[in-house]
Amino acid sequence: MKILLILMMLTYSLMAVIAEDAAFALDFEDEYKVALSKAKKEHKPLMMIVVQEPCPYCRRMVELTLVDARVKKELKNFIPLIIDKKGSFPADFKGTPVPMTYFIDPNIEKSTYKNLGFLDAEDFTKLLQTVQSLKTRKVH
Repeated sequence: MKILLILMMLTYSLMAVIAEDAAFALDFEDEYKVALSKAKKEHKPLMMIVVQEPCPYCRRMVELTLVDARVKKELKNFIPLIIDKKGSFPADFKGTPVPMTYFIDPNIEKSTYKNLGFLDAEDFTKLLQTVQSLKTRKVH
């Protein structure tokens, strides 16, 4: 029983590795409250990517898409956050398939746009540009 408990704890702790490692390697935030505070301070939208291990599409997002120079350039307009599905963030964003990308207005803490699934670097760059254009477009 003790061994089973240790194995369960070890498995749970390994699930968060992809998010923590990616945040470190990509210079993303890995805590929702920290990222939200930074987004408010810098007046930028929060981009939250929810991932989980094992998820081959989550790995592809991290290893192929988010490291691309075109993506990195567009990410300067956002506060990027990558977080494990089991991590601490608002319930409104929980229970979704992964990878899920949310673009959050930090002032109201609501998603203004979201995307489910893996996108290659070209398509993710276009997504970032689209979301940025929606942010700057004035509503009459």
